[in-house]
Amino acid sequence: MFPIAEIFQSLQGEGRHTGRPCLFIRFAGCNLACPWCDTDHAPRLRLKAEALLARVAESGARNVILTGGEPLLQPGLGALARALRERGLWVAIETNATIEPDPETRAALSYVAASPKVGAPLALTRADEVRLVAAPEATQSWCEAIRARLPAADYYISPCDDGHAPDYARALTLLGRLNAADPTPPWRLSLQTHKLAHIP
Repeated sequence: MFPIAEIFQSLQGEGRHTGRPCLFIRFAGCNLACPWCDTDHAPRLRLKAEALLARVAESGARNVILTGGEPLLQPGLGALARALRERGLWVAIETNATIEPDPETRAALSYVAASPKVGAPLALTRADEVRLVAAPEATQSWCEAIRARLPAADYYISPCDDGHAPDYARALTLLGRLNAADPTPPWRLSLQTHKLAHIP
């Protein structure tokens, strides 16, 4: 049984695939407790894999994002991802990078978006994109260390939203320092465009 916080269709609002229509499966639970986290990942229902696959089929979605919380905490995630891929779906995961997926899970995923957090262990060994939140404790040296340890095609800085307003100034300042130090490949800004557009 998978603990689920919510299942919803929307547009991806962040990173390389901004604007891509997706079905989001938000798993309950996380192994971190970031003080500025804006995500409610409390469990609201529990579904067996078969029921979850049925919901995906009913939605008609062609793209699925496994998110959380931390989805890699879920036993059986690899088998679920493989079943989704066997149905011809694009399957992405959003992870905090504290867990390295097992080979079955890694092979089943189409795309890995990682968002390491300051002070948390980094276990993930590669990703397709890395999004770092410009929280007050996120320094230039920390961002550079993450890039050195976690290979990816794209690196993004996102403003920290503590519930009042995103801190764009801190994000842009950090982005400028990173790109001044090493402009190839450049770090880029990733905004939560779904929030700006009031899209759930």
